[in-house]
Amino acid sequence: SSDLPSTSSMPSLRLHWWDAPGRGGEPARLALILKAIPFEDVRYSFADKPTAEAARQKSPFGQMPYLEVDGELVTQSNTILRYVGRLAGLLPEDPLAAAKIEAIMDFVAMDVEPVALCSHLKGEEQLAARQAAVLPDGPLHKRLRQLNVALEGQQDAPLNMAQLKVFCETCAFVSGFYSGFPQDSSMFDEYDNIKALRKCIGSMTEVKEYYADRGGFYDAFARAAE
Repeated sequence: SSDLPSTSSMPSLRLHWWDAPGRGGEPARLALILKAIPFEDVRYSFADKPTAEAARQKSPFGQMPYLEVDGELVTQSNTILRYVGRLAGLLPEDPLAAAKIEAIMDFVAMDVEPVALCSHLKGEEQLAARQAAVLPDGPLHKRLRQLNVALEGQQDAPLNMAQLKVFCETCAFVSGFYSGFPQDSSMFDEYDNIKALRKCIGSMTEVKEYYADRGGFYDAFARAAE
C-alpha cells in the first residue's frame, strides 16, 4: 500500500520455518505475501530433521520460527508477527488499538494453541488428548468460544495481523497437521465470528492464488472460504 516504505528501503528478510502451516511462520509468510514485501521463504522438510536442527541452533532459544532482518535474528512467533505487522502496516499505530489486536494474537498463541498441540504428550497419549480436546465439551471448544466473542466485528475491520493469525491457525487445525482433529470445517460450525473471518480472509484473491496449488496441509487454506 502507499503508506508502506518503498521496497528499496525494506530490510532483507529471511523467514525460517517448517514446510508446513502453524505458529508464527505461516501468518508471517501470508502477511508478507499480501503486502508484497520481498522475503526469502526458507522452509525445512520434516524428512530432513538434521538440517532443521542445525537451523534451530542459530536461534538463542533453539527454536523456530525465526526471522533474519538484515542478518539480525527476531525470534518467538508472536514477536515475529508484531515485527512483520508493524513493517507491513497490519498493526494500528495507536498503542491502545494495537494492544487490542495483539491481545487476540496472544490469546491464540498462549491459550488456544497449547490446548490443540498437547506437545507435552507423545504418540497415542497425544492422539487421545487431541481427540478429547475437540469433543463438544472439550477444552479446545471452551477456548474457541472465547475467541469467537473476542472476534466480534473483526470481519468488518481493516486487515490486521490478528485476523491472519486466526485464519492460519484455524486452517492448520483442520489441515491434517493435528492428528485426531476433524479435517473439515465442522469444528467451527457454532462460531459465527470465526466462520466469517475465515471466509473473509479465504475469499481474498491473493490468498486464493497463494494457496491454490500448494496441496497437502495447505488444501485446508485453499478451501477456507467454502
